[in-house]
Amino acid sequence: MMYAFNHILKFFIFTFFVSLISSSTYSEIKSNPEVQKSKNIEVQCKNSLGWYNDNPGYSGEFNRILEYCKKYAKDISPNGFETFPILSDFGSMNGVNTRPRDSIHQGIDIIGPKDQPIIAVADGKVLETTIEDCWGSTLIIDHGKSRDGKNLIVIYGHVGEFAVNENDIVKRGDIVAKLPEKVKYRCMARVRHLHLQIGQQYCEKEEKDNWGCKYFIKDFYRSLNPHDYWSDGPNKVSCFEEERDYDDGTITYPFHCKKI
Repeated sequence: MMYAFNHILKFFIFTFFVSLISSSTYSEIKSNPEVQKSKNIEVQCKNSLGWYNDNPGYSGEFNRILEYCKKYAKDISPNGFETFPILSDFGSMNGVNTRPRDSIHQGIDIIGPKDQPIIAVADGKVLETTIEDCWGSTLIIDHGKSRDGKNLIVIYGHVGEFAVNENDIVKRGDIVAKLPEKVKYRCMARVRHLHLQIGQQYCEKEEKDNWGCKYFIKDFYRSLNPHDYWSDGPNKVSCFEEERDYDDGTITYPFHCKKI
């Protein structure tokens, strides 16, 4: 009888400590921003690699890019928010598919799930919506002048469905496009992402075949670093919130942020 009682007591003590440890682990994960970011990155990496679901024969490449994404994607979510990570940042020498670039990256590549709405980073006018042979669906919006007097000609590259037309006037936070359901153009590198780039001189349509124009702007390799123009200050990613006022000449993140 005493043996049975001791056995039951040990079982309840063991169960109590397992429950305590699990609760502590959960609390640690919930309260630790770095753990949360790591989990967010893993989920978003998998969401961006939908091309491999349709091409199961590339499982080795999928695993390689997934591990690369989990290691190098940057979750730059500001405090209190969660947003999509940047996999190939401004100035990077590697693309979203791990491969080296011919020249340093002139924009930021933000990964995300299919059909995710893309929002205007500031007030502006739509200059062009087009489907380019390598980039796929791309739109260019003139967002006026930056706070330091530069032009904010913004390329939203590798998108899917457009939500605006040429010559439309947009407000900061308006939905302008969505991420594509299918990743099917070469420059998308088999990874669903938005390429956001800021140029100074837009190439008019009749200039596209002329020397000096490359992918919609004349100063392609002298593009501005988007991180210098966030509304909350340089290198402080700023989420769009409807109730907030933003200074002219600044930008907010091109996706809605999730409050946490």
